Amino acid sequence: MRLQTLVALTDFSPSAEQAVARAALLAAEHKAELHLLHGSAGPDVKHVDPQARLEQLARQLARRHGIVVKALAHGGAGLVQRILHAAAGADLLVLGHSLAAGVAAMWRGDMLSQVLRASPCPVLVVQRATRGAYRHVLVKMDAWPQSQALVHFAGALDEAAAVELFHRARLGDRSGPCVAELAHGLRDELRRRMHGRRVRLSDVFDARRNRVGLKLGQGVDDKARQLAVQQHRSGADLVALTQQRRRWLGDWLQGGMLRHLLGHADCDLLVYPHDRPQATPGGRALQSRVARRWTQAI
Repeated sequence: MRLQTLVALTDFSPSAEQAVARAALLAAEHKAELHLLHGSAGPDVKHVDPQARLEQLARQLARRHGIVVKALAHGGAGLVQRILHAAAGADLLVLGHSLAAGVAAMWRGDMLSQVLRASPCPVLVVQRATRGAYRHVLVKMDAWPQSQALVHFAGALDEAAAVELFHRARLGDRSGPCVAELAHGLRDELRRRMHGRRVRLSDVFDARRNRVGLKLGQGVDDKARQLAVQQHRSGADLVALTQQRRRWLGDWLQGGMLRHLLGHADCDLLVYPHDRPQATPGGRALQSRVARRWTQAI
């Protein structure tokens, strides 16, 4: 899998600079085109002409990384609308954690919630300074068909990175065996297709803090906490998960795993939309086989 177009959002803050640096690194690795979009929660008082600054940044990145970089025109629409319009033809949308956490709008949800509900492509939220290529990718497995596509997409961001497939266990969760079997199948498939690729499985019992929490009945249903604990234990620099699109009220009332992970997981976060197509026919066959077997078992 090769990325062809990436979109990076920036307001020229330190957090946004980290996101742009990561986007440029990925674009160089995949020989992709990088599009830069300026956006901020309010008026940009630091730059008299943000568009001119954006075009200057595009020229600097193009020279530094040897890639094609375009500064997208500001346009007159709102920030979320401009982001979604730019992402319409992209393979990945990249933004910094400060932008992801800002722009609160109680009647529609914050900017990140709005983008995730409608983004046509996966979203990468950068939380840490770029220190080269990703080394360890932690993928949260679930029973959804998109898990297989997520595994391949996240693993392909950096083909040298180790991939860890994490499936959580919960007492009384009848889908647990189905997810575990799917994770085993995807691990074997990755090992066959990518010779020498480091692929391993883990579950909620790997980390001592999770084992103690389950034993004491603490955080049994806290998926975000279990995933963050596993990330700390494994040292993963990227966590990947699928995102089920909900209405704004569901986002506001229930929150989301990503919202809890922001600030708790010391790594970047990749969010893969639920309605994105699956990656390969082999994965669809594996998902169907596992689902059919599990349906017969119950």
